[in-house]
Amino acid sequence: MRPKTIVWLVLIIAAINLLLGIFIPESPTRTTISTILLGVILLLGVGYFITLRRSSK
Repeated sequence: MRPKTIVWLVLIIAAINLLLGIFIPESPTRTTISTILLGVILLLGVGYFITLRRSSK
């Protein structure tokens, strides 16, 4: 994946997470979904730095 694509995916997932927080009341399900989305963002962040390292070589 290109770094630009990863940045867009992170922004989209963060927006979805924000909308979940606004429109869904506090519940265990929302907390689980939010945690999963944050984990995906973390993995994409790691992938972003790996991609940047490979492209700089």
